[in-house]
Amino acid sequence: MAAPRGTPNGAYVRLVDVLSTTKLNGAPLQKADRAILNAPTNAKHDEFIATSHAEKVDQKLLDRFAQLTGRKPHRYLRRGIVFAHRDLHLILDRYESGLPIYLFTGRGPSSDSLHLGHSIPFEFTQWLQETLGAKLILMLTDDMKILHDKDLPIQDVRKYDIANATDILAFGFDLSKTFMFSNMDYIGGAFYQNIISIARHITVSSIKEALGFTDDHNVGMFYCCSTQSAGCFASSFPGILVADKASLRSIPCLIPCSYDIDGYFAEVRKHAGKIGELAPSFLYSSLLPSLQGDDQKMSASVKTSAIYLTDEDDVVREKILAAFPIGQKSMDVALEWLRFFLEDDEELATIQTKHRAHQLLSIELREILTDVIIKTVKKFKTNRQGISNDVLKAFMTPRLLE
Repeated sequence: MAAPRGTPNGAYVRLVDVLSTTKLNGAPLQKADRAILNAPTNAKHDEFIATSHAEKVDQKLLDRFAQLTGRKPHRYLRRGIVFAHRDLHLILDRYESGLPIYLFTGRGPSSDSLHLGHSIPFEFTQWLQETLGAKLILMLTDDMKILHDKDLPIQDVRKYDIANATDILAFGFDLSKTFMFSNMDYIGGAFYQNIISIARHITVSSIKEALGFTDDHNVGMFYCCSTQSAGCFASSFPGILVADKASLRSIPCLIPCSYDIDGYFAEVRKHAGKIGELAPSFLYSSLLPSLQGDDQKMSASVKTSAIYLTDEDDVVREKILAAFPIGQKSMDVALEWLRFFLEDDEELATIQTKHRAHQLLSIELREILTDVIIKTVKKFKTNRQGISNDVLKAFMTPRLLE
């Protein structure tokens, strides 16, 4: 199907236009205030772009995305939360020509529930699937979790597989276009052939450099890189992505992921061409800061750092109250969370502007954040109730996607 063209129904409003009409005390914002919706200066992001040779997601790219798809870019794109890419223009070229691409992402199951930080790539991937009409491969890297923690019982990981798969599907992926699998169940055939093909080009020294592994890490951890790399190749999924095996190697992959896992894909970019495969394209997102501070990320192993997608309203409220007690001077993390989860650009601009002008009390900001997060978690839990074991089985059954 050819890609739709044209202006996205007047829905895409550039941030500079939002800010130029947002007023404080009846006056337009000053020039210094016009960047408040965009990502704050982030030295880690700048360093990542410089060292990985990724490219910044700029306004020109957003404009092209909006024009080709006819849709307003996701708030993560509009606000610089998805801040970098690799070869996205190649994906858009194919979309413009009506040629197929596929999306690939996954999750290493390590807890009974996802937290809000985990939601970022899955919400964005669902939006990409819907916007691009793309097929999606979802990988549960249960093998990697077992190898990375020698004390983690295998039966616990299998339990996490089911819980996390249910969470992931609650984001609204299209059954007709989505195949999810567990590495421990699925690896074999064409997929395993690609694992071996890429593995023989990846050296131990290169994995040490890319991922910081040492001689003390078990041999399986070094092998995980090639397993994850094989998911980037359409030829790993014959009879799933397309019926015609001969065309598989021409279908490129787009991976939405957080920038901190890029090391796992460094080797596949270097060696894909050597085995006749296409190097994947990427869209890199920021990390949601921990409730404990903007210098930390959420962690499933630190319960007080995160709000879980299964938390009850009173638990959400208690965690936010504890993170932002009355009298706390800095509300930077609260503002950053609103930048991630509050959909309305104008409302966000007004909140940020009033806070900077000391016209919004910290306790008021905390209540706004609490309401937004409770609504986000409630919506997720409602969606999750519709994911039965039969639905899980349907998504995890190998079949030709539409």
